[in-house]
Amino acid sequence: MYERIYAKNAAAAPKLIAHRGLAVDHPQNTLSAFRAAGEKGFWAIETDVHKTKDGFLVCCHNETVDATYEGTGRIPNLTWAEIQAMPHRQDKKERMPLFREYLEICKHFGCLPFLEVKTAPPEDILKEALDVFPVDEIIFSGIHLEPLLRARAVCPEIFLHHIFTTPEEMAQLEKIGNCGVSYKIDDLSDAPEGLVQRVHDAGMLLCLRAADTREKALNMIAAGLDYMPTNKVTPAEVRP
Repeated sequence: MYERIYAKNAAAAPKLIAHRGLAVDHPQNTLSAFRAAGEKGFWAIETDVHKTKDGFLVCCHNETVDATYEGTGRIPNLTWAEIQAMPHRQDKKERMPLFREYLEICKHFGCLPFLEVKTAPPEDILKEALDVFPVDEIIFSGIHLEPLLRARAVCPEIFLHHIFTTPEEMAQLEKIGNCGVSYKIDDLSDAPEGLVQRVHDAGMLLCLRAADTREKALNMIAAGLDYMPTNKVTPAEVRP
């Protein structure tokens, strides 16, 4: 189990995460951004999951639609019918994706789903993800520990990724195992000395933000990072 999650990160097979899909030529967290990431062969595609008023799981970074779609309001206060009638502000042909549509795109192209829990209950996210993927191919992430621990209580085998962890939180994650962490460090040169080794000694995987150039991606691989989010670089641009 977990062969794809724990596979070695290497220039020949970079474990790149398309942050909110491949948003270079497409609006982030849209069907076209997810498909573009799949076509480029990313290791994983990241998205953010919310739940509508009438129980549909959808993909959107913000809790509100205001900044991204031609409408206003919090996603948990809106129905799916109301949301799907709102065109994207950057591309009127786009609408907010259903979480299931995102999962099917990941499955079709062989990309791992990298799921950031937002307003949706973690139990609901897991249930739908497990309808499409085996547990050892799902990465469940979040900034707050509480929903991650709820996910682990429901599904003891789920791999957890904690965003912007602290030493105290890392110690807690070390106890439960099968985890990865990231730190709020924008450049590898700013990472504390020995950080990679400390995380690996604790039995966890590590990533930092963000591999937005080929040089940064290769430096992260050389430093021993286990996977890398990117907003710009494709796997083909990293490979020798």
